[in-house]
Amino acid sequence: MREMEKRFHFIEVMITWHGWVNTTHLIRFFNIQRQAASRTFGNYKKQYPHAIVYDDSVKGFVSEHQFECRHSTQQFIEYQQLTKQKTPLIMAGVIDIPLPTRNPNPQLAQPILRAIEEKRAIDIGYTSLANPQYNGRIIEPHSLIFDGMRWHVRAYCQQRGDYRDFVLSRFNGESSDEGKAAHTIEADEKWNQFVDIEILPDPRLNQAQQNVIGLDYQMTNGKCVITTRVALINYLLKRLRLDTYATNPLAQQIVLSEHSRQQISPYTY
Repeated sequence: MREMEKRFHFIEVMITWHGWVNTTHLIRFFNIQRQAASRTFGNYKKQYPHAIVYDDSVKGFVSEHQFECRHSTQQFIEYQQLTKQKTPLIMAGVIDIPLPTRNPNPQLAQPILRAIEEKRAIDIGYTSLANPQYNGRIIEPHSLIFDGMRWHVRAYCQQRGDYRDFVLSRFNGESSDEGKAAHTIEADEKWNQFVDIEILPDPRLNQAQQNVIGLDYQMTNGKCVITTRVALINYLLKRLRLDTYATNPLAQQIVLSEHSRQQISPYTY
């Protein structure tokens, strides 16, 4: 992303979530001079003349009726990322719950990433709970997956004769080339097949409680539809805590629609 685009992105994120933005924000975040910050606003207004307007009450720019984000996605995570910079004037108390570190080890990831990029098969050591000792596996990887907690490798496994998911941290990083991959992403049916997952408020809750859950999940007509790859269904269910069923509806909160439950039953474990 070019420097001016980064500043435009910053302006849009700040206006979307902070409500306003001024030259001081830009100066402190990008460590630039006031003249450069003023020029940035001038360039933005020149390119989008009816998007923002100066408001004396906040001594900064606010959105106009025709404001539309062109450099940001309006996802809250973008504002969260700004707060992590710990820059003065952008401290909204947005924090993450600490989780165990699952940052991929470069030595483990490099041969996998290289095989994905070059569409190669590799023989690489892998350990599992069923087989705690490292054993060679010939795999043909095509994608990495982050399930919210750890990284997985989607690959064709020659031992199993099917596409499988492998935990990235369980490889040993020692690999040998086995030639061009014969099984690519295009042949992975579960990867290329999509399904709509419908979630609803737990019907055991009263209507007022169900309305609250509907607001939490931005439901429309009492349901939220999430489109996912068939290969990723189990990861999604786990993140939504739908892989188990709580006896207490206040703990359960959401459930799958009957249609979704039947539709995905062949793919769940």
